[in-house]
Amino acid sequence: MACRYLPATHSIYRRLVSTVVVILCVCAPRGAEAVSESSIPPTRAAGVDKPVFTLSAAVNTSIKNFPSVMAARYKVQAATADVTLARTAYLPRFDLLAQELVTSTNVVQGSVLPQMHDTLPVQSGREQSANSMKGFLGMNAGSNFNWLIYDFGLRGANVGLARAQQRFANANVRLTELDVAFNTADLYLRTVASIETIRAQRATVDRMQAAAITAHTLVDSGLRAGVDAALADFELSQARIRLFEAERNAELSRVDLAESMGLAGNFIEVIAEPVVSSPNRAVFVAKVIPQTHPLLQVRSAAVQTEAAKVHVQDREWFPKVYMSSVVWGRGSGARGVQTPLAAGILPNVANYAFGLTVNFPALDVFEIRARKRKAMAEERAERANFDLALQILEQKDARAKVLLYESRRIADETPVMVNAARENQVKTLERYSVGLSDMVAVAQSERMLAQAEVENAVAQVQVWRAILAAAYVQGDLKPFLNLVALAERRAGNGTTQ
Repeated sequence: MACRYLPATHSIYRRLVSTVVVILCVCAPRGAEAVSESSIPPTRAAGVDKPVFTLSAAVNTSIKNFPSVMAARYKVQAATADVTLARTAYLPRFDLLAQELVTSTNVVQGSVLPQMHDTLPVQSGREQSANSMKGFLGMNAGSNFNWLIYDFGLRGANVGLARAQQRFANANVRLTELDVAFNTADLYLRTVASIETIRAQRATVDRMQAAAITAHTLVDSGLRAGVDAALADFELSQARIRLFEAERNAELSRVDLAESMGLAGNFIEVIAEPVVSSPNRAVFVAKVIPQTHPLLQVRSAAVQTEAAKVHVQDREWFPKVYMSSVVWGRGSGARGVQTPLAAGILPNVANYAFGLTVNFPALDVFEIRARKRKAMAEERAERANFDLALQILEQKDARAKVLLYESRRIADETPVMVNAARENQVKTLERYSVGLSDMVAVAQSERMLAQAEVENAVAQVQVWRAILAAAYVQGDLKPFLNLVALAERRAGNGTTQ
């Protein structure tokens, strides 16, 4: 009799186990709630300061704090000081001199060639019949007024060079700010993509835990072979490893983001919600590269700087006209025609001189021509760099348009893929619970769903990155940041785009 009702009893028992399995799968924890404490990275442990930044705040912080931006601004100050320094060449020189000395009076008739470092002093007076090393007090005092009154435009050329260098420094500040802001925004979006990947991987771990429970329940009930439990444990372990890798990548992204903001070593928390939804499709993409782009401005300023150097060399080989006036007095303790005043401590003889001096460095022409050839070559090189910068921006513009178009197409398609993968996963698990499929099919369906969720998680972020790239090509991130601010406001109001 017992054997007669065994098949029916076995069928009832199998249905009961299947019902329990389905309940376990449905009630399994989802998302972040099921993550164990051991999976939380050390930097996210309790007690660690976690400042939260929106994307806009992160960009503003980087522009304010990043050292390269500060260095570029200080270089502007230095270039401004160079302009002031170049303009001081228009001012006259006025020198004062006073000397108190003890000297002998031996004088030798003859001449002394001009000296490089004025090693031999000038000795004046009558030639003596005998040498004497007896010393006398002496005093020299005087003033020298010297003014370059005409130089055929050399000082103006130097001022023009300083102003060109100042324009280069100003353009470099704008380019540095653009690069730093772009790098921070891009790292922020990468961090958001990493966080969304973590969420998808955590959901996969949760589902694999439920599948492992199902497999062990069926194996323990004798309804499945033991290999199913081992395979389920293997797939669960792989899902956990992928979760740990995603968390590692997210933490490294946070480290890089903090460094880009000038806050290296700090843990940065980001707000992902505004940039995981689809941005406004009314995105402005210009058809031409603006000449006001900071990169082109820097390269143009470099060309102007080298052209200014050529102009300076053109002005070098010209005469320089100086107006000079000198007043001086001398005193000597040696008794001669003049009676010493206070034993030579005070001057007792005064003189003055006034005149014009023309200085023409005739043989400097060869050196000046060599410097001019160098400056002209540097100017041509900078013009080539300008053309290269334009080529780079054209390439970035073309890439940004392709990325934006294709990223939108992908972002529109990934939800369909997720829904299909989720439906396949649910049906495969149901079939497995009633013995119509094996654990290999379950594992494959879980991997498909995990891949679909990861791709869907980053698809919208990729659209934002494409918009960011398009804004960089235009040399102004304000349109991108305006879209971000709109998304942040909508996320704050609980609405979606």
